[in-house]
Amino acid sequence: MPFKLDIFPPDRMVVAVARGEITLADLMMLVKELIDSGTLPYRKIIDITSATSALGKEELESIAERLRTAPLQRPRGPLAIVADGNRGELGRLFMSLTSDERPVQVFRSIHEARRWLLANSKIVL
Repeated sequence: MPFKLDIFPPDRMVVAVARGEITLADLMMLVKELIDSGTLPYRKIIDITSATSALGKEELESIAERLRTAPLQRPRGPLAIVADGNRGELGRLFMSLTSDERPVQVFRSIHEARRWLLANSKIVL
């Protein structure tokens, strides 16, 4: 799987870094890991700067729907997507599909993403 997932329970944060080609199956596996680990309410950084993908709107809609149907005890945490400035369309498309459900923003650097998450998220324990 091209995603490396790091979970930081004390900070209630998840960082997932993608490398290589991202497929629909890879994204579904990432969503499954987030659901199974109980980290959907955590703040999340998804770094896709070193990844490529041929995914389209229909595939991203299926991911967004899977997230919508996941059982939750608490609201989903904010999501910061880090994407290369020239290839950020995947992140922006996902943001447009899910921004009404929780804060989502696309950034060019992981440092900007982390600052935004810390400044703009309320953590529910």
